[in-house]
Amino acid sequence: ASDVYKRQQVGNDLPIGITSPAQTITAGGVVQPIDYYFAEDLKPEISNSIEVGTEWKFFNSRLDFDFTFYRTDTKNQLIRVNTTAEQRPYRWINAGKIRNTGVEITLGATPLMNDDFRWKTQFNFATNKNKIVSLGGTPNFQYASGNVSMPYKMMVVEGGSLGDIYSRADLRRDSNGDIYQDMDGNIFVDNKTQTKDFIKLGSVFPDANLAWRNDFRWRNFNFGFLLTARLGGVVFSRTQAVMDYYGVSASSADARDAGGIIFNGNDLIDAQKWYQTVANGDTTPQYYTYSATNFRLQELSLGYTLPRKWFRNKMGLTVSFVGRNLWMIYNKAPYDPETVATVNSYYQGIDYFMSPSTRNIGFNLRLKF
Repeated sequence: ASDVYKRQQVGNDLPIGITSPAQTITAGGVVQPIDYYFAEDLKPEISNSIEVGTEWKFFNSRLDFDFTFYRTDTKNQLIRVNTTAEQRPYRWINAGKIRNTGVEITLGATPLMNDDFRWKTQFNFATNKNKIVSLGGTPNFQYASGNVSMPYKMMVVEGGSLGDIYSRADLRRDSNGDIYQDMDGNIFVDNKTQTKDFIKLGSVFPDANLAWRNDFRWRNFNFGFLLTARLGGVVFSRTQAVMDYYGVSASSADARDAGGIIFNGNDLIDAQKWYQTVANGDTTPQYYTYSATNFRLQELSLGYTLPRKWFRNKMGLTVSFVGRNLWMIYNKAPYDPETVATVNSYYQGIDYFMSPSTRNIGFNLRLKF
């Protein structure tokens, strides 16, 4: 079976209250003045999308294949940006056209199946690429981050993508491009004042997501597991930077024990001088930007279905043990990259003393009449 869909729909509406000139009352009861401007002709986002898909089943449904391709163009994208030389720090605008293109593939099979035993497996692949097609004649915008002194910037740049993260500083370099160190062993930070000089660190969004699920049944027992992987993307850990700055992290302790940090191939710098320069809150996030690629055991289940004859064939009862997020098999970041502080566009991929992700272990009871 194959399907083609084409539709137009309204995307995100205006956030509640942003066009009101009145003051607002926060949850704590404090009256706050409005800290943003807004264009008088703000419009809701409009999305045009096309989707093409096909689904196939073979060998009495023991093998199935599902493929979907989609493209969505969103106009009037709502973005909150920083302002300069104005009374209020932010402005809401409609900015250009964003295009999302993606592919989703599912391949499932039942390799073994008889009266006593069944094995069902399924593999999923999904990828999405977004591109900033136009910004209404403006080459770039900086997302309003709520803290203009933060060392990173979430920027939308024409030709780039939503989720791109930039550094607005770098260590001072000499004529050879090496990190400059003076006679006293100090290194220095050079701030970038022009957005064109900002250093792109990557996107906080993944290149692809993978999932592999397996379910086994042997008589009344069932067992299943789910492995998931995120490929690509970057995250920034300000938590790690702060810990290094104050010398309370394992990496800073290792550097002190080693007598300092080697840089430029064979130059040596005192650990305290290094970390209190690169890990200062308003300096160089590129030294605390990590690959977000990770691979984990996302779910594990083990259950037993009690014989129906125990209940006079009037119902079935299944008891299951279920665990989620049990084992991080591979991860280079100092925290779980899937943990997010907020769903706002301008604060994804950022760790600032967030709570660690948790493992969940529980039991399920399922009644079937």
